[in-house]
Amino acid sequence: MTNRRTLLSDELIAFLLALASFALYARTAAPSVATLFDDSLEFQVVLPTLGIAHPSGYPLYTLLGKLFTLLLPLRDPAGRANLLSALCAAAAVGVLYLTARRVAGNRAAALTAAALFAIVPAWWSQATIAEVYALHGLFVALFIYCLLRWETKRGGGIRDQGSGATGQPVARDAWLAAAALVCGLGMTHHRMIALLLPAALVFIVWTDPALIRQSRRWLLPILLGVAPLLLYLYLPIRGAAGVTSLDGTYAPTARGTLDWILARGYSVFLTGNPFGVQRGGSDFVVLFLGQMGVLPVIAALTGLIEAWRFSARRATFLLLATVAQIAFGAAYKVQDVEVFFIPAFLLAALWAAIGLARVFDATVQQAVHAGRPLRLPPWARPLYLAAWLLPVAGILLFYPGRDAVRAWAERDRSDAWDVYATGQNMVESAAAGGEVVGLLGETTLVRYFRDVLGQRADLRVTPADAEPARYAAIEAALAAGRPVYLTRDLPGAAARYSLDAAGPLIAVSPKAAPAAAPAGQPIGAGVILVAGQAEVRETRAGRSVRVALTWSAAAPVQEELKVSARLVDAAGRVVSQEDGVPVHFTYPTTAWAPGESINDVYDLAVPPATSVETTRALVILYRAADGSEVGRAELSVR
Repeated sequence: MTNRRTLLSDELIAFLLALASFALYARTAAPSVATLFDDSLEFQVVLPTLGIAHPSGYPLYTLLGKLFTLLLPLRDPAGRANLLSALCAAAAVGVLYLTARRVAGNRAAALTAAALFAIVPAWWSQATIAEVYALHGLFVALFIYCLLRWETKRGGGIRDQGSGATGQPVARDAWLAAAALVCGLGMTHHRMIALLLPAALVFIVWTDPALIRQSRRWLLPILLGVAPLLLYLYLPIRGAAGVTSLDGTYAPTARGTLDWILARGYSVFLTGNPFGVQRGGSDFVVLFLGQMGVLPVIAALTGLIEAWRFSARRATFLLLATVAQIAFGAAYKVQDVEVFFIPAFLLAALWAAIGLARVFDATVQQAVHAGRPLRLPPWARPLYLAAWLLPVAGILLFYPGRDAVRAWAERDRSDAWDVYATGQNMVESAAAGGEVVGLLGETTLVRYFRDVLGQRADLRVTPADAEPARYAAIEAALAAGRPVYLTRDLPGAAARYSLDAAGPLIAVSPKAAPAAAPAGQPIGAGVILVAGQAEVRETRAGRSVRVALTWSAAAPVQEELKVSARLVDAAGRVVSQEDGVPVHFTYPTTAWAPGESINDVYDLAVPPATSVETTRALVILYRAADGSEVGRAELSVR
């Protein structure tokens, strides 16, 4: 049995490992909103506003996130939600070390396995944004750890207690009750933790068969496992207060709440294949090798064999848990399947720890044998052993560590300000009382600035993924006299409306009637550049030059023309360029009414080493069919 001194030492190592992991994750965490079309942006709106997340609702995560965004004095609310993931992920790495220490019985092996898991790409990616998988991973690690602690507490004294004993079993079942509580909390967060329950039940009964006939000992674990489920009452309570999901589909009825909790709409990814995903066994082998590396996978496979020599009960528990996680991930037909394999990667790290234990044990024996003639003083012996063990750990971690260094730019989200700058640009560009209509992800970004940061409370936001719904919202806004904007192209809109660029938004207005062309600079093919300016803008994402143009046409334009907006330096070299159909690819020249004024915008990023004072903007109009130039104009940058 582990003595108290060793336990305290392991807890210190776990704390330091968690601290180092948190430093890594916090350093690379996104500073604020950083994604559009995934759940992270949704959570960054839901958490600080106590909203309702997509099924299954994630009430625990919502409440923890609200608390975290209130108490943390750093960053904006979205950035604080990102740091919550970093904290949970770091804690999971620390708990994983303690768990690996118990199953492998070797400190160096446990430390190596935990360090390996800390830099698994899928895990690291979820530690830097507001997502549910970091907290889920923490619950998985805690659940396994608590069960192993309970097994140790049961020890060899089970047979001595007798069937009628009540006091001591309750005390020794404290870790079983803790495991039940962790599982219950996990069920209010991510229901994949339920996949561990069959393996856990086999392990529990195998550890203490007397539980089968001692029903009273189940009362406290069952109570602690079920009680957290009351957190799901958050959904109807908030629903009764008028709060709904961001897409407006949550209904605060008994049926609606139950459907939401059970996430019945997501069962299609198990029963069907809506995205047409095709994966075979080799794809999952490649997934594990890509996430963990060849040597760690070999170590995990070795651990699968080694574990049975030490404890068939633990080996069975871990094997059943691993098979359940892999089977679910293989059956779940989604595109980002790697995040659903995170518990499997965590379990694979435990298997790797078991497989590495023999390697490190042999290394220690060799070191002790070689060190006997040296007669080292006690203080030098740990350093001597470390000199033998570190190269072994380095070999195991070399390739995963090298890949982490090489992919640093991809994994480091600390400068990911592009999405934030886009959202800021949106709310600054909309007119007073305007309405923004678009896909759910894009309108959620506007809601972050409006509902979380308190900017532009006058704006209406209408999420509408279906094209008919977007048309209906446009017609309603125009009928009410409200300025209305699209976040992206709406097929057919160019024929029905006049479109203008308003920053990154697309302003929609009734179709202009033909009129006399305004004065301006003729470019060619009947197109006139009525006005143009190039202005330097400072954003969180860096410096850019906004090229704002006003086009018109003296007569109907018979051919489709495109615009190339370029930033060139003093030597005439292009340092930034954007090409496209006018008005963010939505308003082709063939749809222009004669005499209509069309506002067009291009934001050109300025490379860090570029002196913007010596640049100028070049606008080229060219034929889409063959790329031949129609005309050009130069604008000074100011």
